[in-house]
Amino acid sequence: MKKQLYSLRMKEGTPILQNLNAFNRILSDLLALEVKLEEEEKALLLLSSLPLSYDHLATTIMYGKEILELEDVRQMLQNNELMKKTNFTEEASRLFVDRVFPAHKI
Repeated sequence: MKKQLYSLRMKEGTPILQNLNAFNRILSDLLALEVKLEEEEKALLLLSSLPLSYDHLATTIMYGKEILELEDVRQMLQNNELMKKTNFTEEASRLFVDRVFPAHKI
């Protein structure tokens, strides 16, 4: 079970919630087996499971922290995903409006 946790890798393009669910499921299984992991170790394992496209975010999350908290990392990853979706939705809306109501040139 620990091997699953240490080898968990998120594939590029996989929704972050899917990765968080897999990570949480493994942690729950380990907890049921009474395997103890430090909070910072869990946070680092979660960050290590992310694909290369998350390297900058992972570095940002770790910067200036003496101790990483798993819940903080989870929250930052979810916030980042929400921000991406919001930006995508805004861009799609803007493109739709531009097509339906093209700007008139004078």
